[in-house]
Amino acid sequence: MSTPAATYRAPMSSMEPPRWLWLWFPPLLLILELGVRVYSGAAYNRWFDTELGVVELATPVASALGVVAGIAALRHRTRLPTGWLQGWVVLVTLACVYLTGEELSWGQQLLGWSTPESLVAVNKQGETNLHNISSWFNEKPRMLLELFVLYGGIIRVLMRRGGVKKGDWRAWFWPAPICLPSALLAILVRVPDRLEDLFGIGPLPFAIRWSEPQEYYFALFLFLYLLSIWYRVRRTD
Repeated sequence: MSTPAATYRAPMSSMEPPRWLWLWFPPLLLILELGVRVYSGAAYNRWFDTELGVVELATPVASALGVVAGIAALRHRTRLPTGWLQGWVVLVTLACVYLTGEELSWGQQLLGWSTPESLVAVNKQGETNLHNISSWFNEKPRMLLELFVLYGGIIRVLMRRGGVKKGDWRAWFWPAPICLPSALLAILVRVPDRLEDLFGIGPLPFAIRWSEPQEYYFALFLFLYLLSIWYRVRRTD
């Protein structure tokens, strides 16, 4: 028996990535980092609190997977209900390209080349990247992404009721429920920092650089967001 044309409902197993990937996998990195921090400050400094630490490398890996998922989804772009949604998927995919490149200073972190003098003069950390040049390449895009994660990835998902009409742009634009765990972690992981700023207290016990895992969860969120679109669009008639 075929699914009614009025609603967009397909077997959940065919529409979603495996449960372990979006539900059980996201918290593992934070658990590992906090566990190492509690167990040994020296081990934490060696494996996490460096430019090539576990989190610093996991972030571009997650965003690079987002690029792959976005390209895969764009192979079926004509099945999206509107043309502007195709452009939106392109934009999010390019955001993953940007995040991947910036996290690795476009390869400098791995290959170790010298920063061109023109960039040294304007880059706060003397690196081959843009996010240390201006807030327009860092804080402002990050704020927009955080708002999208908070509203689209958490609030709208929790308020979601029932199915959606086939062809409704909202079914594609707003994050699917599988994005909820990574969205929650991306927002909650900065709570300690903001409590310290709000109440003027010192670093909490076993504090870590909370902004780094947040970047990881942003990247993981974008990957799962594009992955969910790919899973659905390739099965849409």
